[in-house]
Amino acid sequence: MSGIQPMEIPLTIHGYDCGYGGAFRPLAIANIFQEAAALNANLLGFGATDMGSKNQTWMLSRLDLRLDREPREGEKVVARTWPAGFERLFARRDFELLGEDSDQPIARAAYAYLVIDLEARRPLRPQNAIDSALICDRPYALADARFSVEKPETDAAWSETYNVTAMDRHIDHNGHVNNAHLIAWLCDAPPVEQRGAGQLAALRVEFAQEVLKGDTLQAVWTALPSPVGQPRQLCELRRGPDTCARCEVTWR
Repeated sequence: MSGIQPMEIPLTIHGYDCGYGGAFRPLAIANIFQEAAALNANLLGFGATDMGSKNQTWMLSRLDLRLDREPREGEKVVARTWPAGFERLFARRDFELLGEDSDQPIARAAYAYLVIDLEARRPLRPQNAIDSALICDRPYALADARFSVEKPETDAAWSETYNVTAMDRHIDHNGHVNNAHLIAWLCDAPPVEQRGAGQLAALRVEFAQEVLKGDTLQAVWTALPSPVGQPRQLCELRRGPDTCARCEVTWR
């Protein structure tokens, strides 16, 4: 049995995480979980520096995120994360966002990462990058995590909402647009009036291609069925004919 324990990071939800009085931003939860993952990986010896010494890096490929409620501006929370195992070519990492002194999740997520050989620019088996003894035995944060985005009907009507160009401020250590910006751009694709009360309830993302500085993306969306009365859309970021990222987003 592994002796690895989840990492817990105390945080405060700031005004800029909620647009100073607005809904909790997708960019905020993406940044919180990304930072927690980096800190935990560094502690366990497979962070960016450790991987770089082997000419390897992590790239986030897919994620499944659920928000049970929105954290409030000024609320003290705890971000919890742990390496959760392997699924085919993916290394899985799970997350929870908890209220202070509470074990009731505010948000839960499962991220699927690829280990990339930087010279060949191809994925490697993550089991060769992480010792299985570093996997936490804790149950999954999302027992029913799904690392795929729902496909639209063949006659789906896509609507374009805006174009965005990748700038210096969007680029991360891997030399491409950071996943948190892509998540925010995807969630910005549906018009405000299509987002219910504007509170993010669930998000599944597939990152298909790298986005580099200077790339201009077209944000498009189409409606999905809403069986529980919550607005849902499929959104894509396209570079010419190529889809760079897509998501299935649900609002409350």
